[in-house]
Amino acid sequence: MDRDFILAREAQLTYSNNAASGFNPVGESLARWQGTLTYTTNRGRNMFTFELFLPEYFPNVPPVVTAIGWMDHPNIDKDGFIQLRILDNWRAEFHLYQVIIALKNLMSRVPPAPRGETARSVRDTMVRLTEPTSEKPGSRSTVETKALRTELSSLNARLTAKDEELARFRARSMMKTEESSRSVKMKVTDQEELESERIAISDLLSSLEDRYAAGEISIFEYSRLYKKYTKELYLLRKQLQYLS
Repeated sequence: MDRDFILAREAQLTYSNNAASGFNPVGESLARWQGTLTYTTNRGRNMFTFELFLPEYFPNVPPVVTAIGWMDHPNIDKDGFIQLRILDNWRAEFHLYQVIIALKNLMSRVPPAPRGETARSVRDTMVRLTEPTSEKPGSRSTVETKALRTELSSLNARLTAKDEELARFRARSMMKTEESSRSVKMKVTDQEELESERIAISDLLSSLEDRYAAGEISIFEYSRLYKKYTKELYLLRKQLQYLS
């Protein structure tokens, strides 16, 4: 199904559902949505902004939901990614407006707090409620599972670092080849260095799609790296525009 049609359908469904109101596309892109939720506590009135991104493989993969700015919440990790039950149990027939409603419901039950006003008691309670009860925390199977997850996470991080190193090496090699072919040898400029980095990041974005399609990385790792690379690419393009 055509991606533009899918995004247009999601926009229509979202706008027609009052429970999902308050969220709108960012700019002209129907793949990225933002909304601000307001909560009043005994500490005052706080406003928090959230973003939902529909990846290329949506609806076969879930949206990426992140918090914009620093806030404390038991379902928000250190990188700002938000854990929602609907995302963990995603099905292709689910829609964007349902994710927005789930996000609103979660934040209504446990409102976020500005960073620095850590809701430690809430977090501790959530941790206790989500701990597995079938096994004791110190049992062998639990320890082995945690060790395996740590090892896999470390391996993925090393592979990603190697991919980034290789992409930058290829880009630098290509730039050097082009430079050596010139009749007059010139000193590498800041602009050429930035262009080399831009090529490397573009290459990483392309390989990221292949890695996810091959099942080498999870949707969460894909989402984290996609956001990282697109941000770096955006900043590099801005710097190149300034120098040109």
